[in-house]
Amino acid sequence: MPPETSPRPGRPRDADKDLAVLIAARQLLAEVGYPQATVVAIAKRAGVNTPAIYRRWPTRQALLEEAIHGPGGHALPEPTGDLRADLATWVRIFLARADSPAARAGVPGLLADSQTEEARRRLLAIGAPVRKAFAELLGGAVDDGRIAPGVDADLIFEILSGTTTFHALLRGAEEGEAFVARLADALHALAAAGR
Repeated sequence: MPPETSPRPGRPRDADKDLAVLIAARQLLAEVGYPQATVVAIAKRAGVNTPAIYRRWPTRQALLEEAIHGPGGHALPEPTGDLRADLATWVRIFLARADSPAARAGVPGLLADSQTEEARRRLLAIGAPVRKAFAELLGGAVDDGRIAPGVDADLIFEILSGTTTFHALLRGAEEGEAFVARLADALHALAAAGR
């Protein structure tokens, strides 16, 4: 009987190629729009072959979801101890991401194509680290007594995300700082109210 062997792992993923694919996807979304940002076009722009893309992303939709909603050029902010100021920073970041040319071109198409439970789970998984960091921000404010216990971090996060996306799709960065101030005030009031 031959000795038992474990399967050999495949070649490790190349982070540079993954990044090149995501950048190419964002560029094509901005330049040609959602319908024309195909896997073939993205592969050509990124300088990779289509099987390399499908080894990393199971579908075009999964790739475009990560390109739009995945890690971008905006690091998560560190809490400062001033919850109102921290919320304004989060609003600015969410607005900037939602107002990017790739998001403005891709979000409507993704929403139209995200009709399955699998697609919704993928979107939630992509956003999970950001949602967790936001919940920790509010949890820290509860822990040190700046806001009362019972805050619904998930609801406030969804208001932040949905409102900035809607504003960016309809108005872009119009009234940028005024919008940031109004939404940060509203989020702070919700957080301070607790349950």
